Amino acid sequence: MTLQRRLILAVLVAVAFAWVLTSGLVYLSAQEEINELYDTAMVRMAQQMQAVLPLVKLGAVPQPPPNGPAPGDTDLGDLGDAGLGDLAIAAWRPNGEPLHIDPDGDRLPRLPAVRGFTDRKIDGVPWRLYYLVDPVDGWRVCVGQIMAEREELVVSYMQAQVLPWVFGLPLLTALLVWGVQRTLRPVRTLSAAIATRTPDDPSPMGLSSVPPELVPLVNAMNQLLHRVSALLEHERRLTADAAHEMRTPLAALKAQWDVARRSGDPEERAQAAANVEVGIDRMSHLVSQLLTMSRLEDEAEPPTRGPVDWHSVVQQVLSDCLLLSERRNIDMEVVWPPADRPPMPTCGDPTLLGTMLRNLLDNAIRYSPAGTLVTLAFAQDRITVSDHGPGVAPDLLPRLGDRFFRGANQREQGNGLGISIARRVAVLHGLTVSFANRHPTDGSGLVATIQAVNGGRHRS
Repeated sequence: MTLQRRLILAVLVAVAFAWVLTSGLVYLSAQEEINELYDTAMVRMAQQMQAVLPLVKLGAVPQPPPNGPAPGDTDLGDLGDAGLGDLAIAAWRPNGEPLHIDPDGDRLPRLPAVRGFTDRKIDGVPWRLYYLVDPVDGWRVCVGQIMAEREELVVSYMQAQVLPWVFGLPLLTALLVWGVQRTLRPVRTLSAAIATRTPDDPSPMGLSSVPPELVPLVNAMNQLLHRVSALLEHERRLTADAAHEMRTPLAALKAQWDVARRSGDPEERAQAAANVEVGIDRMSHLVSQLLTMSRLEDEAEPPTRGPVDWHSVVQQVLSDCLLLSERRNIDMEVVWPPADRPPMPTCGDPTLLGTMLRNLLDNAIRYSPAGTLVTLAFAQDRITVSDHGPGVAPDLLPRLGDRFFRGANQREQGNGLGISIARRVAVLHGLTVSFANRHPTDGSGLVATIQAVNGGRHRS
């Protein structure tokens, strides 16, 4: 069911419920008011009749002859809509003799034990009776009314209240449907605008014609469009860079394979096979780093978060880099702060932080001359990785960490993703990785510094 139909149905149900509840309250109120009106009239009529009874006692009221016309046979003229049979009055002498004041009143029972109001059935018809007794002389007066008269008046009153609703409800429904459709028009307009947008359109949606209630929704959509656009752009650049980076080693592999397949010189074939093996290793390393980079780009925070034991992380990192350092004849050292000054406290994923340190150490080892030293130093507010390599030109330092970026005249095999991965891991943990030459004057040696954002201490 659409939102529009749900809204219309909910409003109609609410209106019907309110109408039924209001009608019930009106019915009870009308019944109470009508009962009060008629009961008051019956009491007043009884009092007036009792005031006339002294004339009867004095003989001022003539008695009808035995065979003459009965009281009430007088010509009353045009009665209009009067219903004389619905209201009756009777009176009795102290000895119980009726006065025959009203022919309809002769049907009313005397009921000597009753005073005030009572409801009784007379000839199977419900009546409401009121009895008034003279405490001095004992004369008794009764005023009675058929209950159907009151119910008829209540029903007539309710019909006057209900009939306008019966005829007005279709009009109300039509106005309600029109109002809901008009109110939801901005939602349909917004839906059409979203449906017609192209996937590569990152422009935010305008807010000028959007109702205030939909502004938060449109703002959220604009933020989502911005994130999706950034993700698509990231995927495009990653795909383009990966394709460009893999084109060269694939071409080299094909060339070396052709040499190994066609050459008749065993030594040349062996060298070509060795080159193919190196190329395959490079391709495997590139694919592994691409997968790591893609996984890290999709993460908003570390998979696990807890206090990091840097000693165990460094032990694993040194073990991973040992083979490369021995092959390159590079020594590695780790400098820890004094025992009373613990290393930079960090909460996060130890595996990812180990990847960050390993990539920085790997980069330092690869670009350091043989016989030199690479130092991993811990302080209370930072971690540094320094080498004695050729350094980086000052104008290229800001570009370190760009994917697939490698400085000019680089002879080492690599794909330029190691530092990018290290920086991405740092961002996930609220850290930064910055680079500077150890000797700015001659541009030799490179120092990578890891510290909390804004230079503060990272805690989580």
